[in-house]
Amino acid sequence: MKSTNQFVDNNSHHITSSYTNSYYYNTNDDQYDSKPPPLTIDHYADTRNSLIVPSPASIPSPITPGNSEDDIENLVQQGIMFHEKGQLEKATSLFRIAAEKENPLGMFLYGVSLRHGWGCKTNEHVAFQYLQKAAEHAVEDLANITNTVNTSASKGELIMAIYELGVSFRHGWGCRKNKESAVQFFKIAADLGDPDAQNDLGHCYYQGQGVKKDLGLAAKYYRKADKQGQGIMGNSWIWKTKYDPK
Repeated sequence: MKSTNQFVDNNSHHITSSYTNSYYYNTNDDQYDSKPPPLTIDHYADTRNSLIVPSPASIPSPITPGNSEDDIENLVQQGIMFHEKGQLEKATSLFRIAAEKENPLGMFLYGVSLRHGWGCKTNEHVAFQYLQKAAEHAVEDLANITNTVNTSASKGELIMAIYELGVSFRHGWGCRKNKESAVQFFKIAADLGDPDAQNDLGHCYYQGQGVKKDLGLAAKYYRKADKQGQGIMGNSWIWKTKYDPK
């Protein structure tokens, strides 16, 4: 299974967004669905370079989280493992603990859990607050994170947090709709390499939503997503020579 984010290492377990440009809108009539799609759990067997706890046997019982960064990170990975096993209440409770300890990935995962009602009651307003905090931390953390295999999964998920905040603003999930703010966060995530953000930003430029209409920039970002295997059917116009970089 191919990752939806170029920064997420293929030798790790990670939660990735299943959002695609075509889910959110139809290019011709600009119709939006009313509810977010689920996240997808990608499974990769090789855990040699992974930050994820590799087996259920490694989960301590009872879980007694510490306060160090490694303790909190392990807590998040245990939550991901429970999520993969379908034990959503346990997963979300661990994400909540990590979120309350200001862990960016924990805040992101707890936010999407609240949005979807995974192991908890749906609360889009609180979900938005956690996604916003996760995105704010992500912008700061990504400026310092190293480009090593060990951090690639976390890096991809931090970028996803920025993208998801843009999605919230565009659809008004837990906040007022604000297309300009959506474009702002889509652009940050798109420039960091997220293909879903690239497609959504391309759509914004194509339709003039939250930004001045610009087919050249629309083609630029659609092309970036297409080169990562996330192209949109019927978008052959983006390859016309008049849209080539000058």
